[in-house]
Amino acid sequence: MEARRAIGIIVLIFLCASSLSGLQNVGADENHPKIDPYLQSVLEANPDDQMVDVYMALKDRLSYQHLRNLTFGLKRKERQRAVVDILKQHAQITQRDVLSFLENAESQGAVEQIRKIWLINVIAFRAQASPIYQLADNFTEIEKIFYDPKHPIEELVDDNAITKYNEENNLYYSGGSRSPQPGLTLINAPQVWAEGDSGQGVLVANIDTGTDWDHPDLVRNIWNNLGEDADGDGHTLEWTGATWVFDPGDVNSIDDDNNGLVDDFIGWDYDNNDNDPSEGSSHGTATSGIVAGDGTNGTETGVAPRAKLMILKPDGESDIWIAQQYAIDQGADVVTSSLSYKWYFSPQPNYPMWRQVTDMELVAGIIHTNSTSNDGNSVGVPFNISAPGNCPGPWIHPDQTLVGGLSSVIGVANVDAGTDMIVSSSPWGPAAWEDFQVNHPSYPYPMPPQYQDYPYETLPGSMGLLKPDVAAPGNGTTSTAPGGGYQSFSGTSGATPHTAGTAALLISINPNLEPEDVSRIIQTTAVEKGSPGKDNRYGAGRIDAYAAYQQAFSELADPVDPNPPTNLSAYSDYNTPTSILVQWNDPTTLFNGDPLNPNEFTIEIQRDSLNIASVPGGTEQFTDINL
Repeated sequence: MEARRAIGIIVLIFLCASSLSGLQNVGADENHPKIDPYLQSVLEANPDDQMVDVYMALKDRLSYQHLRNLTFGLKRKERQRAVVDILKQHAQITQRDVLSFLENAESQGAVEQIRKIWLINVIAFRAQASPIYQLADNFTEIEKIFYDPKHPIEELVDDNAITKYNEENNLYYSGGSRSPQPGLTLINAPQVWAEGDSGQGVLVANIDTGTDWDHPDLVRNIWNNLGEDADGDGHTLEWTGATWVFDPGDVNSIDDDNNGLVDDFIGWDYDNNDNDPSEGSSHGTATSGIVAGDGTNGTETGVAPRAKLMILKPDGESDIWIAQQYAIDQGADVVTSSLSYKWYFSPQPNYPMWRQVTDMELVAGIIHTNSTSNDGNSVGVPFNISAPGNCPGPWIHPDQTLVGGLSSVIGVANVDAGTDMIVSSSPWGPAAWEDFQVNHPSYPYPMPPQYQDYPYETLPGSMGLLKPDVAAPGNGTTSTAPGGGYQSFSGTSGATPHTAGTAALLISINPNLEPEDVSRIIQTTAVEKGSPGKDNRYGAGRIDAYAAYQQAFSELADPVDPNPPTNLSAYSDYNTPTSILVQWNDPTTLFNGDPLNPNEFTIEIQRDSLNIASVPGGTEQFTDINL
């Protein structure tokens, strides 16, 4: 009996030693078809024991159509949850053996920072050369292993370098008399607010450089992850009497919601791998302000000043995909990003993977607004529109007579808020989805046949994909700045959050709107600019938030429903925020124009989606004292 035990122990030690020896001995002199050529060059240029950022795609990835068929008939939010569950289960099954290998290599110090991207059945990690080669040699389920570069933030942002200039020259300033910034008035956002819609009930995930989340204009609109609300008091941010902090009752170093992240109270910083996505530059604070800044410190900056903001700060291509995954998993309605990947990056953007990610957003019911670069004067068509703004939208405009696939993205062009004219640096379309390697042999990523659906260069005379989708004010706008003040903003970086905020306004009035509805309404109500119809400069035109709101409302309302209240306003003392006074003007007509008397209706008051009061017609105000 003792002999058998001794033999068992000897064999176990031998097997572990063999595994460790294998990790140490495989060198970077191997070439493998599953290792991307750019990654191969990185491995050959570095010592074998140096950690390299990579991501690994598995062969078995679920398609948009397959998931759509599985979830047919579900409403948007129900489908979102179902899609998440299906993708997680699929990844758990197909990634099992590879993850076991990676975790063993991690225990030996050869791999670190393993991140599962179940959204597209990818695993991102940092590794020495040996485990990368072993993965390529030994696992048939792997399709390809790619290099995952980290680009300087100034290359990713699309703001014409204005935030860097503001930072270097301290060009921040205090607010004024709560007047709206120019971009808001251009798109008629205040008229939507007067109808009682300012984005309430909508969650927008902002994937950017981080946000000064305790800015007075933003902090009340920061999403609180109640899955991490350990003390059960209904919030994860708390006012101490002097500053906003993570709720001390929730800080427990435990992953309470079992999503793999500890104490992710308001989002995540993937750059530093921690729970505080504060700004790495003022860029992300500016984009957040244009989505949902509420004007507390003196300037109204946000299109949807009662929407909630989830803050996600990535570092690298795969980090953005993980951030998109987080947003979907946590129930976001809108994803917006003013970061983009350009054709001239080295390595170039993995367009097929971007398309896969945005396919998954679409089937999960997400509308995604994205900047499109400021390369209008420097990069040729069809690569002027950067990724993922070059991905198809969820709705095909009638002028797009070449009909291919769909995805989640509204790509946004930049007009000057003062002149309402396109800015010269705003990029030109069309975009293309084709076999790029035919005309650009050095492009490293083969294009799957299903994504060769908008040819341009490979099919002479073909129109490609009309892009951008719409234009919005970027140059000449104002938004929030770190420290509680404001700054000027520009570029497609500024235009994109105006469009995201408009999407939030539409979803607020009708939470069941599908991405294709949001895209259609925003495009068909846009102000005609440039060539008639949808063109490759302005897209379908410059967005008009009020016209879009009216269209969304007309599609929602029953003719005998009352019109909504108008001139809605709310006041609270932000130093002691325990009550809020809400005032409005009652409706006087039904939607069909018939008269409406005060004794024929009540105004229902909600807090956090729960009814808290029923106010008789004619009252026109309510004070909530239980904040």
